[in-house]
Amino acid sequence: MGIDWRLLPMKVHYFLRFMGTGPLTVILPVITRQMGVPDHVVGVIWMVLSLVSLLTKTTAGAIADSTRSHRAVFLVGIVFMVTPLTALYWVPDIPPSPSFPTHTLSSNSSTLPPATASLLTSVPSLSTSPAEVDGGGLFQSTENSSDAVSTTTTAPVPQGRGTELLKSYEFWLLFLCLLVQYCGHTTVITMQETVCFQLLGEERHKYGQQRLWGTVGVGLSAIISGALVDLYSKGMGQKDYLPAHILTAVFLVVDLFVVAFLKFPHPERKISSAALQGALWRPHVVLVLVTTGVVGVVSGVLWTFEFLLVVDVAGKGFVHQKLLLGLLTGVQCFLAEVPFFVLAGRIIQRLGHANALFVSLLGFTLRLILYSVVTNPWVFLPIDLLHGISFGVAYPCFTSYASSVAPKGAAATTQAIFGAMFFGSTGVGGFVGGQLFKAVGGAKTFLLMGAATGVYALMFSLAHLILARLTRSSLETIGGLNAESRREDAKKDTKEKGEEAEVMLEGGQKNGGKEMVMGVSFRQTDERN
Repeated sequence: MGIDWRLLPMKVHYFLRFMGTGPLTVILPVITRQMGVPDHVVGVIWMVLSLVSLLTKTTAGAIADSTRSHRAVFLVGIVFMVTPLTALYWVPDIPPSPSFPTHTLSSNSSTLPPATASLLTSVPSLSTSPAEVDGGGLFQSTENSSDAVSTTTTAPVPQGRGTELLKSYEFWLLFLCLLVQYCGHTTVITMQETVCFQLLGEERHKYGQQRLWGTVGVGLSAIISGALVDLYSKGMGQKDYLPAHILTAVFLVVDLFVVAFLKFPHPERKISSAALQGALWRPHVVLVLVTTGVVGVVSGVLWTFEFLLVVDVAGKGFVHQKLLLGLLTGVQCFLAEVPFFVLAGRIIQRLGHANALFVSLLGFTLRLILYSVVTNPWVFLPIDLLHGISFGVAYPCFTSYASSVAPKGAAATTQAIFGAMFFGSTGVGGFVGGQLFKAVGGAKTFLLMGAATGVYALMFSLAHLILARLTRSSLETIGGLNAESRREDAKKDTKEKGEEAEVMLEGGQKNGGKEMVMGVSFRQTDERN
C-alpha cells in the first residue's frame, strides 16, 4: 500500500499541531493556579473560555466561507495559538493578597489556594480539572496531590480577593493570553476539519486515519515535554515550564509553514444564509446537533473530573499515582483513540451515522457507570479502553456527518456550528459536573451522568426511528439530508459547464482551438489552491 501524497501534508499538520499544543494546553489550569489564581476562579475562566468558543468558531467559519479565505483564517488561528502560549511564560505572577495569601502549586505543596470573592460563591468548587490532574500526573511530583484534591474548598469565601484580582494587571494579562489562545484553538479546529474533509471529498471514512496523527502527537508531546520540564525544574521550588513553551513555539511555527503551502480545493460558490438555514434546520440534522451537544456535556464531565476521581479512589497512601495517571493518558491516546480513529470510518460506513452515534453513547454510558463502582485504582486502566468506542467513534461521526450535510460553499460554517455545539457544551458539562461533584461526590456524579447518558441514548434511537418513519428518510439519506440541494447544485454546474463548453468550442473553431485549451488550463489552475 503506497503513500497518499495528497493527504500526507494533512497528516503532518495534525501531528505538528498537536505536538505543539500538547505540552501546554493540557496543563494550562495548573500553570494558571501556580501563577496565583484561586481554584474557583480557574473554574470560572475555563467555563468562560468554552462558552466563548460558540462565538469564535461560528464567526471564523462564516468568514472563511463568505470570503473564501480558508487558508488565511487557518493561519490566523495558528498565530493566535502560538503567540499567547509563548508570551504566557513572561506574564508575571499575580501578587498574593496581604489578607489572603495565594499559595503557588509546588512539588511539595498540598495546600489549596483560598477561595475567591463573594461574586464567585455560586460557582461550584472545581478544585482540579482533568488537565490539572493530567498535568500533575505527567509533569509534577504528586506525593501530596491527593491532599490537594481532597481538600476541596467548602469554607465561606473570603471577601475582597475576587475584587483584588480584577484590579491586578497581571490577572488581565493572563486572562488575555488564555482567551486569545483559546480563540485560536477553536478556529484551528474548525479549519483543519473543514480542509481535511475538502481534501477527502467522498472518502470521508478516511478522516480518522488523518486525525489519529494528532493523537500520536499529543501522546509523544506529553512524554517528551514532561521529561524535559522535570529535568529543567530539578532543584527549583516549583515547576518551570520553559521547555514546554519552547516545544510549543517550535512545532506551531513549523506548522504555520505546512499550512501555508497546503494545497486544498476551495468551494466554487458562496451560499446564502437562508439556504444554509434551510439545509441545517431539518429534523435529522437538529437531532444530530443536539446529540453532539450531549456528547460535549459528557466529555466535559470526563475531561474535568475523571482524573480527580482516580486520585480520590487511589487515596493518600497510593504511591504509584504519577505512574497510573501517565498510563491512563497513554491508554486513552494509543490503545483507545488511535485504533478507533482508524476503524471509525469503517464503523460509520457499516452502521451508518445514527447507529454509530448510538453505539458511542452506549460506550459513554458503560464507561461512566463503571467509573462509579471502581475501588481499585488500577481497574481504571482497562475501563479507559472504552474511550475508543465512546469518544473515538463519536468525534469522527459528528464531524463527518457535518461534512456530509454541509451545503456547497458552507463547509467551514457547518463544521463551525457542530464544533461550537460540542466545545461549548463541554463548559456546561464542567459546570454541571462541578455542581454534582460538590453535592453528591465523585462516584455518584459518574453514576448519575452514566444513567442520564443511557436514557438519552434510548431517546436518540427512538427519535431517529420516528423521524425515519415520518419523513421516509434517515440520517444517511441526505448526504442523506442534503441530497436535493446537491442534485440542484449538480444540475446548475452541469448547465454552466455545458454553456461554457459551447463558448469555448466556438472560440476554438475561430482561433484554431487555442482559447479552449487556455480556458481549460485557466479553469484547472483556478480550482487548485
